[in-house]
Amino acid sequence: MARILLVDDDASVRRVVRLTFERGGYTVIEASSAFQALGMLRGDELPDAVVCDVLMPGMTGLQFYRHLAERAPRLRHRVVFLTGANQDPDVHRPIEQLGVPLLGKLGDLRLVLDAVRVALLRPDHADPP
Repeated sequence: MARILLVDDDASVRRVVRLTFERGGYTVIEASSAFQALGMLRGDELPDAVVCDVLMPGMTGLQFYRHLAERAPRLRHRVVFLTGANQDPDVHRPIEQLGVPLLGKLGDLRLVLDAVRVALLRPDHADPP
């Protein structure tokens, strides 16, 4: 069973997304901030994929992604971003350049589940062939 790290500062959003993933057969580990999530990226027990909010206080999802790529490079292609501002070009352009999905957090959560399923199909090493 794949383990998903869910990073969002909004507890109600985490709860709804967590329930969606648990119904899909995944184990979910929650972090209420990017800083807390970075602390979870140590050791051998890395998650299989990450679902991350973009706009969070203290450290944005994009800043978190940069740290994640350094600490756990095998996860850099297994990230799905969520935001309520997915239509804002200042939000979606830098994420599109990373080559990872960005979805609206107020949209259909089945799309988020599908995006993670696709991300899990990507090679789990630092540089895909």
